[in-house]
Amino acid sequence: MKLKIVIVEDDPMVAHIHTHYLNELKNFEIVSVCKNGLEGYEYISSYQGEIDLVILDVHMPKMSGLEMLKRLRAEGNKVSVIPITAINDNRTISEFMNLGVVDYLVKPFSQERFNQAVYRCELKYKAFENQKLSQNDIDKMFNTKSNSNLPKGLQEKTLTYIVEKLRPHKEELIDVEDISKITNLSKVSLRKYLDFLTENNTIEKKIDYGTVGRPKYKYYIK
Repeated sequence: MKLKIVIVEDDPMVAHIHTHYLNELKNFEIVSVCKNGLEGYEYISSYQGEIDLVILDVHMPKMSGLEMLKRLRAEGNKVSVIPITAINDNRTISEFMNLGVVDYLVKPFSQERFNQAVYRCELKYKAFENQKLSQNDIDKMFNTKSNSNLPKGLQEKTLTYIVEKLRPHKEELIDVEDISKITNLSKVSLRKYLDFLTENNTIEKKIDYGTVGRPKYKYYIK
């Protein structure tokens, strides 16, 4: 199942960047790119229940992102929303949080951080496929899982993201280049997480001698 996404952004270049990031990920389909808050409001209202996630700018002509979301919530629309904006004052962020946004990204941000936010939404929909949720599922959704056991420099959200992306490749032997493509993370960032997962026996590191050239390390997904 692909999650249907609407981008509401008045800057064509920024909208293009969001589109590029999403097109590199699996399980997501961009159904519309709206150029202002009013256009976004009308489109999302027309397709209530058919849209899973809105990537939302805040400062836009005709209707701000905050006003758009307030109107949608007043109508009972519970679509997941990730505001992406340069606005970082506590009042605005608090208002969005009270309206039930999935995440909040402040420009500029990395592609990795963007992926984490979108992945959080995907994780929520996957969890709600079950009638009952485990405490682990709930912890992932609310990002409350302790990361006290992680080495310095590793983040729980990124670790969970990598593990979830590797699950469909169970019992496969893949190298770091392939894992980089699967996760959209840099090889430099990946290696420290892969080393940690190897030490914790989540994956296994093996030497592949191949047929040509030097042997290389690959990872066996258990």
